[in-house]
Amino acid sequence: MALKEIVVMLGPAGCGKTSLTHALGEWIRKKQLIEVSYINLDPGVITLPYNPDIDVREYVTVDSVMREYGLGPNGALIKSIDILVRYVDEIRDKISNLPTHYIIVDTPGQMELFLFRDAGPLFIDAFKKIGYPVITLIYDPLLTSRPQDVASLRLMSLVVQMRLNVDTVPVLNKSDIVSSEEIYRILRDTAILKIELGKLEGVYTEIAELILHVLDEFKVATRIPKVSARTGEGLEELYDMLHEIYCTCGDLT
Repeated sequence: MALKEIVVMLGPAGCGKTSLTHALGEWIRKKQLIEVSYINLDPGVITLPYNPDIDVREYVTVDSVMREYGLGPNGALIKSIDILVRYVDEIRDKISNLPTHYIIVDTPGQMELFLFRDAGPLFIDAFKKIGYPVITLIYDPLLTSRPQDVASLRLMSLVVQMRLNVDTVPVLNKSDIVSSEEIYRILRDTAILKIELGKLEGVYTEIAELILHVLDEFKVATRIPKVSARTGEGLEELYDMLHEIYCTCGDLT
């Protein structure tokens, strides 16, 4: 059986993971004529714009955990993810048996639940047994108003790669509702970011400059497409970047 191409959507709450999951899948289906399967790993989501082929809410939901354990929403989310770990192998086997080659995985709204608890590394390791997982790390332009914010987000790409040990493609989402040309210019060009940081003062600017030096040393991908789940802007570039990784014939740096 051919290995699956598995795109794992990751990002902070409100960045548009679920909408982008649906938009990218529909673009691939219509433009590339490739059938796509959707996997929902968020036990707290209420509604989805896509029809998941595998849905973790069949195993656990935040509402049921709140009732059973007497927890609030945050505690129930954490408990739900910990419960979900019990089903990693079963979910992996279900994904392996899907007839589609291309898989898009929608992760919990709170990124830290997947990134910094056991669930994320365990799921990624499971995915590696049946395919090649790649992280799409989604940036919200509302969180990039200052040059030092941009440096921090660039560092997050390296943190994700180190924590999950997979290739990571960063994207700037919501290009249709946020005027992000200046942000995008700084995100895309490290030299411009260094110039902007140089205009600031204080120890935090020095830290940000050191972060950029580390990113340069480790050749973290700097091609950052701006995308929109609503208009479809940038989806072709995102798909091309993912395809470069899967065919091992491209250079994201």
